[in-house]
This record gives sequence, C-alpha cells and structure tokens, in this order.
Amino acid sequence: MAEATATQRQRPVLAFVDCDIFSGKDEIAREQLLENVRRYRTQGVAPLWANWLRHRADLRFVCLVRDFPEFNNFILDVVRSVDGVRETSTILSFGGRADLDALLDLEMEVSQSQKVAVSVMIDVQPGMDRRCFQALLDLPPHPDVRLVWLLNTYHSEQADLQLFLIGKNLSAITGYLMSWVRTAPGVVDTEMDTVLEWRFLANPDNIIELCEMFFTPNPRVAELK
Repeated sequence: MAEATATQRQRPVLAFVDCDIFSGKDEIAREQLLENVRRYRTQGVAPLWANWLRHRADLRFVCLVRDFPEFNNFILDVVRSVDGVRETSTILSFGGRADLDALLDLEMEVSQSQKVAVSVMIDVQPGMDRRCFQALLDLPPHPDVRLVWLLNTYHSEQADLQLFLIGKNLSAITGYLMSWVRTAPGVVDTEMDTVLEWRFLANPDNIIELCEMFFTPNPRVAELK
C-alpha cells in the first residue's frame, strides 16, 4: 500500500500559470520571466512551453510538477519575484486527451500566424462531468478546426475543463464553439482566450513524459471516461 501511494505521488501534474503584468513594464517583465523559466528545470518542476493570451493574462507558461513544495518556491522565487509581475494564478490538471501531432506543431503554426489558436475554459454541470468530457472528445471532425487537447480542471474555480483549439480563422473557431462545444450535454458556459504566440521550453525527455502521463491511456485518464 505504501509503495502504491508513493508511486501515485510521483505522477506529475500539469500546471498552467498565468502572469498579469503591470502596464509599462510589459517587455522587460516578459523577457525576464521567460529567461527565468527557460533556465529552470529540475526533477520537481519542468517548464514545457510559454504563450501569450489576449484577454486572460499577459503571459502563460505550463509546467510538469512532481514536487509541490518546490513548485511553491518556484512561483515565489522565479515568477513572482520578477519586477513588473502584478498577479499570478495557477490551474492544475491531472489528466486528459490530446492530439500529439497538433501539439508538437503549435509553435510553428501559432508563432508564424498560419492559424488561429484559442484556449477555452468550460464550466460543466455537476454530475454531467464524465458525459460532457466524452461528448467533447467525440465531436465530429471539422474541416477548419482541430481539437488539440481536452484537460480536466475540476478542482479549479475558473473552469471544469480546458479545451485548446486551432483553426483556419477566428470565425471558424467561433462557429465551432457555438455550434458544437456550447451545445454539448453538460456545458454550462465557456470563456475563450486567443493565443498570440508560442514558445517551447521543454527538452525531448519532458515531451515524452508529458505524452506518456497525460495524453495516452492510463488509469487517471480512464477515470474521466
């Protein structure tokens, strides 16, 4: 029993950290944040990528977290200590599904403005969680919109699910959101943020671990179905 508990603790969690930056300190704070996060990589906390959001925050970065006490120090000493950071918030995900090919292509497609990418936070009616998750996974293919990932964030006050979409243009994504996502059983409300840029920070080993732990069938993901 003790061995099983220890193994469970070692499984990483995906942490989405949003940083709001004071007006007038945008470039300096962003570059310092990126430099701090890019250089930070340990067994306990491994940054994966960073991107800019149009509405929710000025900068978002994503980490694999194995050690929460270390993650707490990381937020205090690496992130919140940067001059110009006004506020931070964190969303944790313990599992989900993703299109790995789409995930690995995001840096090129987003940064070169070839396509439009959005992050969608979804509120789900309690008791409809598994049905809603599966309904969103089972949405039919769309010629102009691709689902990159669907993650659970049930413990967060902000949303119960996080959906990431990439599409030909904003009109196509908006239509997809209105016609397919918001009509799925259990969806109460959605909030969409446009992603403006994407930078990978992960090394190959981190990406492999991410794929194995979150985006392939495992006991955690199976519990969502």
